[in-house]
Amino acid sequence: MTIIAIQNCLIIDRASQLPMPSIRRSRPPKPSPEPLVTATIHRQPIGVATDAQSTVCEMWRGSKAALPPTFAGDLATAGLLRHCSFLSAERGGPLVFRRIADATVRALGTEWARQQLGKPNEDDPHSEYALQVSEQYAEAIEGGEPVYNLVVLHGLPTPVIYSHMLVGWTSPEGQKALLSCVSCPSF
Repeated sequence: MTIIAIQNCLIIDRASQLPMPSIRRSRPPKPSPEPLVTATIHRQPIGVATDAQSTVCEMWRGSKAALPPTFAGDLATAGLLRHCSFLSAERGGPLVFRRIADATVRALGTEWARQQLGKPNEDDPHSEYALQVSEQYAEAIEGGEPVYNLVVLHGLPTPVIYSHMLVGWTSPEGQKALLSCVSCPSF
């Protein structure tokens, strides 16, 4: 049997012609979209908050008229800073991440935390979750009372369950600030 390749055809015994297989270069796969992360939020009585969250709530009650400049230092001295996320906004502006709680970083990832610091909450790639929690943030700031929730995050590789105590301030100049004290037993 004689096999000869001529002009992209494979000729076997010169009698039957079979096309040469073509080589196709595949394109790199499209990046998969961010998973849709949503939250189920359950309001809880303040009295069932963790010790750290209760302490933050008491510290806030002592300064709810205005955010004291020493508040972050006071949290650090009490060993509470690692539990806390802090967001602030200039008058009329969006709440911007200034600090992210350790448990939040572990739940949503270091890369997520790096890209969120200094950015508005609404710019979160998990936009549905960001919108849901924004409502809670606004209530804590505008309502003048702490908000305590049990939150279940859906859409991550495994669901994340955490609680947060939200306390807020509004300055006479219209600046806003929010502290979220997070407890996530699984992290």
